[in-house]
Amino acid sequence: MQKPKVNKESRLSLNTLVGVCAIVTSICAIIITLYQTRLQRIQQYASVKPLLMSYSNSFSENNNANNQTYHYELVITNQGLGPAIVSDYAFYYKSKSYQNIAQILKQIKTEHKLDSTKTVILTNLWKNEVLPVGEKLSLIKIEDERLGPLVEKSGIKIMVQYKSLYGQEWRFVNDDKSGPKEVE
Repeated sequence: MQKPKVNKESRLSLNTLVGVCAIVTSICAIIITLYQTRLQRIQQYASVKPLLMSYSNSFSENNNANNQTYHYELVITNQGLGPAIVSDYAFYYKSKSYQNIAQILKQIKTEHKLDSTKTVILTNLWKNEVLPVGEKLSLIKIEDERLGPLVEKSGIKIMVQYKSLYGQEWRFVNDDKSGPKEVE
């Protein structure tokens, strides 16, 4: 008597098929979880991103018959979503670095032979200073018809390097139209 021929093709059992599907599903779930975690981190960082901007105000007015005043103000403001923590700053005038704005104004007054001025209010930046959202920091405020126009046209550059709460860092230069650049 002859034995029946046994088919040597292996068939996948139902258990093997279910096991393979479970492994594929698990791998897909891990990939989706990692992707969602990445998206959440990006959203979390964006939710506290500071954005420093600067602008200047200037105008002149006649108070009485012959009394003219000139107002000039240079302001830095945080228009972002989170606080900006100042990590470094620098002031430049005619490509030379200065420690503070008062030294620059002194240089401008010396160059133009101005002995006295009217109202001048200066504010300095400090390392680790926190600029909250919506905060406006008036670095220069001048009410003088001689000094105001000179400072406005002088081309003072201000560089501020600042961080977010999560340690991301940017560099802002007040005359750079492209905006703050991320520091690696």
